[in-house]
Amino acid sequence: MSKICLALDGLSAENAIRLANEVGGLCYAVKIHDLFDTAGGLIVYRLMETGAKRVWVDVKLHDISKTAVKRAKAIVLHGAKIITVHASGGVEMMKAVVDMFNTSRGPVASVWAITLLTSLDPREIARIYGADRTPKQIVLDLALMAKEAGVQGIVCSPQEVGILSKHPDLWGLEFVTPGVRSTKANIGNQKRTGTPKQAIDDGASFIVVGSQVTEAEDPVAAFNAIAAEIGQLW
Repeated sequence: MSKICLALDGLSAENAIRLANEVGGLCYAVKIHDLFDTAGGLIVYRLMETGAKRVWVDVKLHDISKTAVKRAKAIVLHGAKIITVHASGGVEMMKAVVDMFNTSRGPVASVWAITLLTSLDPREIARIYGADRTPKQIVLDLALMAKEAGVQGIVCSPQEVGILSKHPDLWGLEFVTPGVRSTKANIGNQKRTGTPKQAIDDGASFIVVGSQVTEAEDPVAAFNAIAAEIGQLW
């Protein structure tokens, strides 16, 4: 099974479909965000028709339970297999979304919980969440809340995935790590980063790669280079 999720954020529908056709079948999932809003729900079907195994709509829900459930249901009706919620939205909100997708045959879609955005540095984290805990402590608290709510996966930075993957109360969850960049690659707006290999070695189930591939002169070659870096064999 592939350990790579490819973020198509910022691409036009045409370019996203072209890239999904080229490497979508080699990814665990392709991730969209703004494209769902600009191209509409049909883009989910078009990406899967082109070759993507799963489409992850990274909506990052953070609202009252009733509103979050309505939004999540509308997205999954278009065929999305993964959606995200903010763990800071609380256990009740996360659980409401999870429960809506649970059936006797298993979940219709996976719910992954966002802990701390990888674009936040320690100073910003302290201003938002308080200075009495370290980022790692905050991420662990949020992850434990998400586990209580029944989510299938936790989204965290490379700097926290090692702690979470080894925590016995979190065993059985998938750990999804954005903010990965190969050595010497441009880190963009990411603050808490690590290399793809480091993330996998520390226990990440999946890594999320985006601009290092989508903005490369040869996106397919860039994707294959990351796959080789983590020892992904096809």
